[in-house]
Amino acid sequence: MPPEHRTAIELRRLLRDNEADAGVLDALRAEISAVRGRPGSLGAEAAAYLAVKLHAWYTAFESILERIARVVEGDLPGGPSHHQDLLRGMALPLAQVRPAVLDPKRLGDLSELLAFRHFFRHAYAVVLDEAELRRHASRLERTHPGVREDLRGFEEVVLGWIRKLEDAATP
Repeated sequence: MPPEHRTAIELRRLLRDNEADAGVLDALRAEISAVRGRPGSLGAEAAAYLAVKLHAWYTAFESILERIARVVEGDLPGGPSHHQDLLRGMALPLAQVRPAVLDPKRLGDLSELLAFRHFFRHAYAVVLDEAELRRHASRLERTHPGVREDLRGFEEVVLGWIRKLEDAATP
């Protein structure tokens, strides 16, 4: 059932903006893979670069989830655990509003990437652990294809809503 409080135009904007961010996810994944695949020690500069790209990937991913929550649900979770609540909430269907956006089996890896982003945002004057960065990069590479699959599946749902709204508007 389409979210009746939204227009086809708003839903088309959602798809357009999410696809742009999904392109950013793909580009960041390629950059992360290239750095992670380097043989030997990364060194401080490459480790910092990898950390920035991991942070950017999760931020772009979360932007997609936030946009879905705002446009489809009409609001974002609040409170001190809002990032984790948003992530978990997107793996659950919301009755009469939307199906689950994410496969729940991805939540473990995505929660770890969220935790890394939180650490990185608040880590001042910390030496980055290369092994840990490589684990996060591996986690992202493992999770990315499924996330993209989930987002494409949700896009199909939204396209169905758009068709229903446009059909209902046609005399």
